[in-house]
Amino acid sequence: MKKLRRLSHLQQDNDMFEENDGLAPKKKQFVEPREWTIISALDRVLELSHYSELSNEFWQSAEKPLSYLREKLQLTNMQIVLVAIMAESGEPLSWRKFGNYVNCSRLAMMCHSEEIEGLLSKRWVIRRGSHEMGGCFEGFALEHGVVTALRHNEVFVPEKIDGFDEQQFMDKLESHIDKNLNNRNASFEDDEVWMMQLVNANPHLPICHEIMRFDNIHDKSLLLMIAFDYAQWADSDDEGLTLSSIDNIYPEDWECNGLRHELQNGTHILMKAGLIEQKCEDGIANTERYMLTQKAKTDLLSAYEPSRSKCRPRHNKDKSLTSFTEIKEKPLFYNPFEEDQIAQLTSLLSPENLSGIQHRLEEEGMRKGVACLFYGAPGTGKTETVLQIARRTGRNIMQIDIAGLRDKYVGESEKNIKSIFTRYKRLCKNSDILPILFFNEADGILTKRTSLTSSNPSIEKMENAIQNIILQEMENLEGILIATTNLTCNLDTAFERRFLFKIEFKKPETEVKAKIWKSMLRSISNEDAQILAERYDFSGGQIENVARKRAVNYVLYGKDATLDEIEKYCKSEQLDKKNERTRIGFIM
Repeated sequence: MKKLRRLSHLQQDNDMFEENDGLAPKKKQFVEPREWTIISALDRVLELSHYSELSNEFWQSAEKPLSYLREKLQLTNMQIVLVAIMAESGEPLSWRKFGNYVNCSRLAMMCHSEEIEGLLSKRWVIRRGSHEMGGCFEGFALEHGVVTALRHNEVFVPEKIDGFDEQQFMDKLESHIDKNLNNRNASFEDDEVWMMQLVNANPHLPICHEIMRFDNIHDKSLLLMIAFDYAQWADSDDEGLTLSSIDNIYPEDWECNGLRHELQNGTHILMKAGLIEQKCEDGIANTERYMLTQKAKTDLLSAYEPSRSKCRPRHNKDKSLTSFTEIKEKPLFYNPFEEDQIAQLTSLLSPENLSGIQHRLEEEGMRKGVACLFYGAPGTGKTETVLQIARRTGRNIMQIDIAGLRDKYVGESEKNIKSIFTRYKRLCKNSDILPILFFNEADGILTKRTSLTSSNPSIEKMENAIQNIILQEMENLEGILIATTNLTCNLDTAFERRFLFKIEFKKPETEVKAKIWKSMLRSISNEDAQILAERYDFSGGQIENVARKRAVNYVLYGKDATLDEIEKYCKSEQLDKKNERTRIGFIM
């Protein structure tokens, strides 16, 4: 057995944690310090407790350092003795080894089980097997960081591991495991204990609730290690915990060898539960690489955005995120009332104004998020206005495909919409300037909630659930949300209340249309632009279609279209006009 490091001056030529011959070692004359420190007081308690049999004489003689430590550490007398012995040992101690040090029997020490349980609940101590002749026995060791705190004369405060959301839980797991995997002095056995503490401290999380269903600590830790792999390698070719990695971290014993065999032949309990699977590579299962199933990612970690910390920078960036630097400047023309509203909104969203406005709203106890609704007929510039506001205010845009949110599986659509807001919150947290969350063509999610009386109540229930999630997220919004819609006659009043700005985009007036014609067809005269504006009640989008046809004509024939030819394009643009539905808006 290796020599144990002492705190100060106890005899080091005697193995204090083995059976003794009944003779206490000679002790040096003690000189009480003018002022106790945690270490000096613990060292005195340790010295007096050695071979003391925890007698009344011992407790009386150790009262001064014990009194100091009780007040300083908020521990009981017996807990102080146990902490002193564990700090001295530096390795896990069984009940027998505790007894050997103080010259008590193993059973006598087990009478103090409640004291150890108290230290466990305070997270000063962890359970660790104590290896002795004859096997491995129940043992205990000080939590990592305890001795460091005591050495600096500070009370040990356990790291916060409770009350986490999914993102915080996985971020904490990743940082802890990643650090220890690169630490030669770290023990995976310690990591397993820490992971179980983390799980037990967060039973409200789906992943923790699921893990607590299993009994074997290796099965529990394996699921977390595969989740750790997902955090670092998500959606990359390297995602999947390899068998060689498992060989490196799990011991070579009968139990873990069985775990390896079950993973390779696909019969492991986590596989039967549909939580992990062998990685599919080119249509063939790799029996030596394991990853979370899509079901596990969706059910257990739907609100988690992996860090992908080990992945190479992606060339195919997130398609939903557009940098304001990628948005080309485009002149837009509005009717006077709309122009004033858009100018006001652009000013509000400028970085120099928004933070002050949000701070004031928060002081007044009001919601500080800014939600805007752009509504009106198609082609009136709603989408392009959002882009230009983003460009002018230096804000990136997270644009959402509404149709892509719906899923044929029960509950998946709701999880999809939750994950959108989770991603947006994370983006806000990591951005110097708040980005814009943009729901384009949001007609399908802003309509009135239904009463589940139709022939397909399950779909209506899903739609209502999606809307309720969005309403709740808008209530708690701290960033910027802009939605565009063509149809507002069926707008749910709950949504209407949550939009701070509601801007109607009407078809441009004649003067505005003339400006649009001139900007789109730069070669035409002001008079021709005015003629086109008066003759055709077009939206900006329709005028752009005519301009594109004229550009195609130039490529094909090498000459600009005449006014008569432009009017032919205009008439073809009106072909389906008679079939267009009447759309009803609402007045601000």
